[in-house]
Amino acid sequence: MWKFFPVVNRATFYFQYYVSQGWIGVDLFFVLSGFLITGILIDSRTATNYFSGFYARRILRIFPLYYSVLIGIIVASQILTRIHAPSAPEIASLVPLPQDRWTYFLFLTNWIGLWKAQWDAQFGSILAHFWSLGVEEQFYFFWPLVVWLARPRSIPWIAAALAGFSMIVRFAWAAHIGPQMLIPPISVEIALATICRLDALFIGALCAYFFRAPELMPRIRRWLPLTAALGIGSYFLGFSAMLFFPQRAALLLYGPTPVVPHVLDDAIRLFLVSGGFTLLAIGFGATVLLAACTENKNTPMQKFLQSRVLAPIGKYSYGIYVFHVPVLGLSNTYLLPKLITNNPTEAVATQCAYIVFVATLSFIIAALSYELFEKKILSFKRYFGPRYAPEPQQKIESAIAGA
Repeated sequence: MWKFFPVVNRATFYFQYYVSQGWIGVDLFFVLSGFLITGILIDSRTATNYFSGFYARRILRIFPLYYSVLIGIIVASQILTRIHAPSAPEIASLVPLPQDRWTYFLFLTNWIGLWKAQWDAQFGSILAHFWSLGVEEQFYFFWPLVVWLARPRSIPWIAAALAGFSMIVRFAWAAHIGPQMLIPPISVEIALATICRLDALFIGALCAYFFRAPELMPRIRRWLPLTAALGIGSYFLGFSAMLFFPQRAALLLYGPTPVVPHVLDDAIRLFLVSGGFTLLAIGFGATVLLAACTENKNTPMQKFLQSRVLAPIGKYSYGIYVFHVPVLGLSNTYLLPKLITNNPTEAVATQCAYIVFVATLSFIIAALSYELFEKKILSFKRYFGPRYAPEPQQKIESAIAGA
């Protein structure tokens, strides 16, 4: 969204780049998901319906809205094309290519970049953001089995090992290509590959174990604010250094005679795949764990998290995620061109109003979707809660009562 913000002076240039870092919400989403999902799996590990209950509840939460939007957009595009609607070409350019749609249905969208060079500036699918949900679903595919098979005390070691392995693979991949050639779409493929984004999910999983370890939490608790500040702060410190000193950063990363020309975004991507993602994951992991262990306390963090502004966003977050890119893509195609002006002051004001409009519209659609559609389906989750086998003493008492 912010790439359309008009850069009329140095201040607006810096403003655009800093606000564009809103994408790091994806990494927070990964950490939070790893934390919540692993917590559910640990707590229900001995349930008789461990697998069926978990997957049924995930399907009820994810599938109905996801497939409704996916199929709805594809079908709408097909209908507009068949009736030769004037807007058909524009809509067709925004939907996934026919030969790639099977990846969306199987939650493999994030691997398209490895199969074909498609993740670049010329590919503007309004469903491309589903790559992150694909990573999530692939995580769900194997992690419940690992938690079920492993001994409880082994879970944090496995999570930590997998997080470290993910970071090493991402760094080795980038090093193999070389910083000189690490430009889109190659760097984007690294950033989207499942194996390269598991560090955030498993740092969240590690935090879920710590939260359930009363012998560890008192020692960990005091270090959480500092860890959160160092993780997130280190990322923004590195980002700021490249933003304010781009020539020095380019000299450090590519040398005095680069093989290919690079722009600022290339340097930022190199920083991300070389360690930036992990710094954010560590910072967000500490933040999530701090929020969880202070949930019942009257702290500034809890006041903010439970405020009237943030609570509804959390409630409708999945719908906001699903709808915001389609809303933005359609708005950029049909509305934004009509708002373009040559007056710099008007351009900044108009773009700010446009961004507020798109964000508000996405929230409203997500809220309506939840209240009128998702909420009804989610009510069925009550049938798939964890069920546990009776304890031996309960079996004896039941048998006596039956006799």
